[in-house]
Amino acid sequence: MDKSITSQVERVLNLYHILPREPQKAYSIEELKQKIGHFYNNEIDEKSLKKNIFRDLKTIELIWVSGDLIEIKASGRRASSFYLSPNAYVQQFSSELALVLIMAKEYLSHNLPNDIYGKVKGFFDAAEQQLEKDTQISAWHSKMRFVPEGDGKINRDEQHMLVMQKIYAALLDDHLWLDVLYRKEGSHVQTKYILKPQGIIQHGQQPYLIASKIVGSKSELRTFNLLRFDEVDVIEEKAHVDINHYDIDVLVDEREFENAYFDRAEQEIFFVFHEELLEDLELKSISTDQDIQRIQDHEYYELRATSCVTTSLMNWLVEKAHLIQIIAPQKLREEIVYRTTVALERNGHGDSIMTLESLIND
Repeated sequence: MDKSITSQVERVLNLYHILPREPQKAYSIEELKQKIGHFYNNEIDEKSLKKNIFRDLKTIELIWVSGDLIEIKASGRRASSFYLSPNAYVQQFSSELALVLIMAKEYLSHNLPNDIYGKVKGFFDAAEQQLEKDTQISAWHSKMRFVPEGDGKINRDEQHMLVMQKIYAALLDDHLWLDVLYRKEGSHVQTKYILKPQGIIQHGQQPYLIASKIVGSKSELRTFNLLRFDEVDVIEEKAHVDINHYDIDVLVDEREFENAYFDRAEQEIFFVFHEELLEDLELKSISTDQDIQRIQDHEYYELRATSCVTTSLMNWLVEKAHLIQIIAPQKLREEIVYRTTVALERNGHGDSIMTLESLIND
């Protein structure tokens, strides 16, 4: 390829990448000159340089796949300025990439800081335009849905969305903290905290903030329901507080986002269960050391595992209590018995349940 053509292509592509996208502030020719002037011939005068930049702006308009170059006309002493529409692109998306982007949009639109989402929104818009041209690939999107665990749908009002955006902003900047009013689960009382956000974990429909709670000159790691913040203000960090940083993957493995029983201490869990639960427990084990043994000549199995008893595990044990008998620890057995007994009493039913302990071989 001719060297002059190569040089022009490079200039045009660099100009395309440097141009701001709506709603960012537009750049004047003078501002563009400062940012990309070094891509042009150093020997040309300033007037010719500005003319070349304007010409290259017009060249970009000829190679669009989608979108527009928007010019804000000069007014008084203000020079003309330029920016791209959000869906302005010079490179054609494949239909496969467009499908991936559209499916990602449904999740990312609620889980990215607004300023970041605003910068990539044009990709999603261009992807939608591409899928309109490929009905076979676009049909896949109409046949696939992600349904989070749990009943119903969490309503995120405007106040919650504003709170989440402030939290996202502090997560992006390590020098920012949060001054918050928070309501604990099951309470209407607001408590004031100073927090250093560490990360966000999305568990089903429920987002959790993992943060260091500042207490005097120390910090304590805590989990907060992201939808129970009433007020959030972003503040500058206080340098005299020593804060440990955490690996979010480790926190996920430790189920830090969930409340837990028995002071979060790991328990040696031992129970007997009906074979109806076997496949479920093999697919979703309680712990990494889970061990399942069949009780000979019976449709029951023994399970032993070492695990913290989280809220979700407790709820599952209660839900499946008609197929399980807890052997150990005793305090877990008592909690399950208490919950199921209360449920039976409240529903006016108290039939005895067959004991399974006699099936266990010592």
